[in-house]
Amino acid sequence: MREYVWLFPLIFIFHDMEEIVGFGWWLRKNEKMLAKKYPFILKTYNNFSTAGFACAVYEELVLCLAVCIGVVLTDSMLLWGIWLGGLVGCTLHFVIHIGQSIVVRQYIPAVATSVLCMPVSVWLIYISTPEILDKISVKISHMFGRESGWSALGSLVSADKVLLGVLVVVGVVIVTVNVKLAQRMIGWFTDFTENSIRNYEDVKK
Repeated sequence: MREYVWLFPLIFIFHDMEEIVGFGWWLRKNEKMLAKKYPFILKTYNNFSTAGFACAVYEELVLCLAVCIGVVLTDSMLLWGIWLGGLVGCTLHFVIHIGQSIVVRQYIPAVATSVLCMPVSVWLIYISTPEILDKISVKISHMFGRESGWSALGSLVSADKVLLGVLVVVGVVIVTVNVKLAQRMIGWFTDFTENSIRNYEDVKK
């Protein structure tokens, strides 16, 4: 199972490189159309710069790598669940990009790698879920005994599935919150670099 862990950050950075390279150009090219039909997009990326976007992606990559390293070093069932939740969140992100491209009826710098990466991420979710579920089942058995499994939703749902579901939701929430933070980080970093450049030029004068 551990051999698949690093596919997550590889999928992530492969996808985000497309956005880093092309999203700023796409925003500038379609500014009038976005202002007319989808002003919320321009509002979200009001202070966009490629450098700021790259900084936000870097922060997301560091978080992804931190979870992967934690999984490899500790083999923690909690981190495994969060890792899976992060992967699910990333896959939903691909679906959103594909949907956005369909809605605006044109290529968006994100959709090509979304189409390429989504089958891989779905496959990774498919093969990793049973193994992670087994890890959680073994852990629960060791903690409470093999005969003490409980069901929160009746006999059809076992403790391991409930716990995995909770951890996956936590992972998805972390991805969602971090995406919002990254969008704000773009503006913060853009302001910081522009102010630094202005201050440097003022000193030179």
